[in-house]
Amino acid sequence: MDKIKSSFKIKLLTRCCLQVGLFAAAFPIYMMGMTASATSVSNYAEFDQSMLFGTAEGIKFSDYAYGNPIHEGRYLLNIYVNGQWMGRKELDFKAIESSKAIDHCFDFASLTQLGIDSEKIQQHSQCQALSSWIDSASTRFNFNEMRYDISIPQAYLKRNIRGYVSPEAWDRGINAGFLSYSFNTQQTYYDHEDVDLQYLSLNAGINLAGWQFRHNAVATRQKGIDSEYNNINSYAQRAFPMLKAVVTLGESYTSGELFDSFAFTGAQLRSDDRMLPETQMGYAPVIRGVAQTQAMVEVRQNNQLIYQLSVAPGAFVIDDLYPTGYGGEIQVTIREANGQIQRFNVPYASVAKMLRPGNVRYAVTAGQVRNKNLQQEDYFLQGSYQHGINNTVTAYTGTLLTENYRAFQLGSAFSTGLGAISFDVTHASTDLPNTDKKTSQGQSYKLGYSKMWRPTNTNLSLAASHYSTSGYYNFQDANNTQDYLRRGLSADQLGRYRSQYELSLNQNFPDAWGSMYFLGSWREYWGQSQTQSDFQLGYSNHYKQLNYSLSVQKVWDGQGNKDNHYFLTLSLPLEFKRRNLNLSHTTSDYGNNTNISGSFDRNNVFSYGVTASDVGYNRRALSANLQYRSPYATAVVSASSGQDYDQWGANLTGAVVAHAEGVSFSPDMVDTMVLVKADQATGSSVNNTTGLKIDHRGYAVIPNVTPYRLNEISIDPKAALSKVELLSNSVELAPYAGAISRVEFKTKAGFPLVIKAKRVSGEHLPFAANVYDAQNKLVGVVSQASQIMLRTEELSNTLYVKWGESEEHQCQVSYTLTAQALKKDGYQLVEEQCQ
Repeated sequence: MDKIKSSFKIKLLTRCCLQVGLFAAAFPIYMMGMTASATSVSNYAEFDQSMLFGTAEGIKFSDYAYGNPIHEGRYLLNIYVNGQWMGRKELDFKAIESSKAIDHCFDFASLTQLGIDSEKIQQHSQCQALSSWIDSASTRFNFNEMRYDISIPQAYLKRNIRGYVSPEAWDRGINAGFLSYSFNTQQTYYDHEDVDLQYLSLNAGINLAGWQFRHNAVATRQKGIDSEYNNINSYAQRAFPMLKAVVTLGESYTSGELFDSFAFTGAQLRSDDRMLPETQMGYAPVIRGVAQTQAMVEVRQNNQLIYQLSVAPGAFVIDDLYPTGYGGEIQVTIREANGQIQRFNVPYASVAKMLRPGNVRYAVTAGQVRNKNLQQEDYFLQGSYQHGINNTVTAYTGTLLTENYRAFQLGSAFSTGLGAISFDVTHASTDLPNTDKKTSQGQSYKLGYSKMWRPTNTNLSLAASHYSTSGYYNFQDANNTQDYLRRGLSADQLGRYRSQYELSLNQNFPDAWGSMYFLGSWREYWGQSQTQSDFQLGYSNHYKQLNYSLSVQKVWDGQGNKDNHYFLTLSLPLEFKRRNLNLSHTTSDYGNNTNISGSFDRNNVFSYGVTASDVGYNRRALSANLQYRSPYATAVVSASSGQDYDQWGANLTGAVVAHAEGVSFSPDMVDTMVLVKADQATGSSVNNTTGLKIDHRGYAVIPNVTPYRLNEISIDPKAALSKVELLSNSVELAPYAGAISRVEFKTKAGFPLVIKAKRVSGEHLPFAANVYDAQNKLVGVVSQASQIMLRTEELSNTLYVKWGESEEHQCQVSYTLTAQALKKDGYQLVEEQCQ
């Protein structure tokens, strides 16, 4: 008897251990199905069926040999290569003989689009699994996140610069239109008169087949004065990634790179630095060196490590440093494998015209000057070109030509150990109608300088300094002078710059001593003896939560008048019942004002501000405003009252987006935007914008994202209805500037249901057994404790559980729910038999 008991215990223990082993083997396979549905043949896994007995007998694991089986079809996926996002694309999945699994089939062209060096693989027209092209490459299909990961050995890939997003991954967006608006109305009551003013700012656009049509305008209306509608811009534009440039047709503005910007009607081709990788924007030097062994290169600035790279023996180049302000000397350390260390320094200083070696910036514009104040609007041709020659020199040139004006500019910018310097000369020839002197010629000399002293953290910038000879006219002065002369008026009253100087100094003090700034400008005009100038000096710091600043402003207007102003501002952020509250007070020679502002909720849906002021001579005033940020628009109402006036006003800001599926709204003015769709996910928060939620139609508009850069668009499912499940909640995209991109999050509607099902014998259902509906569609699998978890819209239904091909390895379970039970939140739990 004891032997029988002992034998029974051994068998029971063996069975338990084997079931634990079965769970340990099956669970990774099940989880792999959630995270790696499509894999290469190298990921083949096999389980010995002979180890199964009891309730586990007959479980068919062959379907899981290459990961969780997926259905053939077309899927919109986020593509990642070695963890780097490459874009969103629809991919076909089908059975591939070479991989013995359902996977995506790659041809030679699609591989080169992924960044694979075409010289490293054999070119042919056959479409095959990735592992057939490259032995050690593999793929993974994450169905939950609709993500397709591709793993490729680094040796087969082209070298891409940090921050690089392939132009093929840029999204031009959908065909759609929008209207952004900001409407203001204000009414003021004085002792003897009323002033009624309305102001409307409009930004309208239509995106169609990659072209962007834009119209910007301002409309004003004032009581007793004729209404006015001012057209600012009306144009069509399209980006061309091969040129890293944008073509603009219509009414717009010149680039303002070398010559002052002005309005025109015509055509423009202009490079767009935003299309460059982040590490190629602005200026940073290229570092070159030679490693004797497999070495580690460290790049530091102000003793702070900003870059690190492992390099092979031989020459190396680092050309993807991020710009770091106005510069500061860079220290380079090469740590050789044999312990030897090389060190050298690279000067780094930048002004606005500095470009990285090899980078160019250009613009070509042709058309007609657009200035309604001129009697004659001339036709013109303007061009500018900047080129980064090397780490030290950037050269630039430009020209501006009309029938009556000709200007040529030539200049260079230099990066030296003493700072960054730019110098250019512009020669201009101006026709002067109705004068004895038919043509006036002159030159303008401009100097720019900037320097960052890292030891003291001092930033000095001589932003613009130029001296012009008496015969020099810039383009605006030339137009105004010629217009006066054509009208028979004297142009002597028009002030022309003789010289202008601007100085900027910023100082950050160590520890907790705050920061200081100084801004100064001086302007001299031909024909005037007085100099216009203004200066600002300020200091700011904080003590615990109290922020304070002191500033002084002095202004000389060139007519002998002086203005001196002093400001002391104290600001204290507070929190009251988890609500934001800010208290500030400003004292100046104008008077005093105290402000309290805050919000009624954590998402700033309702916010307010109250200000009490005293401007001297007992001229006290009180003002208040209240803001409501709705899903459709942002509304602000305000009122103020003083000793001799009363005023009220209102503002309404927002945008309307019209697309193929209807109309959506935004409480903000929009630019490069994303239309988010998530059916039945009403109330879910869109994480990219504070307070933004999916509306009752399943849409939301993210008003502004960064063009040509990866933007993660995600939804927080916590606020969604319990009867809706987000199958994925995060995607990434890189839109063109001005695009209206669209992303859709798939949802699954139905009531969450847990069926705890047992067989007629009382035994648990086998773990990982498949569950099908009446249409033989896979709806789930059996999880731990013989539980079936699924979503359903049916109050009653029959499900079919299969863990083998024979009838004894199949059963069906039926359930019935009451309408009353479905009113409860969360999962509904029922217990049923599987017969």
